[in-house]
Amino acid sequence: MFVGNEPEPSFTATSGLHGSTIVVQASGELDHYHTPILRAELNKVWRAAPSKTIILDLSALTFCDSSGIGELLQARHNGQVRGFRLILTGIQGNLARRLNLAGLTQVFEIFPSVTEALEATTC
Repeated sequence: MFVGNEPEPSFTATSGLHGSTIVVQASGELDHYHTPILRAELNKVWRAAPSKTIILDLSALTFCDSSGIGELLQARHNGQVRGFRLILTGIQGNLARRLNLAGLTQVFEIFPSVTEALEATTC
């Protein structure tokens, strides 16, 4: 069902605690309509995180447009301002191509999986 000009929700962002690290799971299409959902979840996490490391798992993203990439860059900036380490995991498909083309794989801290990121944070 459509409400106004907005599409049906096709994006979710949820968070959970893994040890003392919060993992935010993003799923679906990260586009102009859905960036506020990710922003809201991360704002909640910034306030409640028991540690200064946040893992953003993007393995379930099916699409990410330039608005989504802009939101990821803003999340990186917001994390730095607050003294957080933001790690991206599960980069693939459309998002991997866009990040590579824009040279942003050097900007973000990226691990292939949540497990590998968690292992790196405990070392």
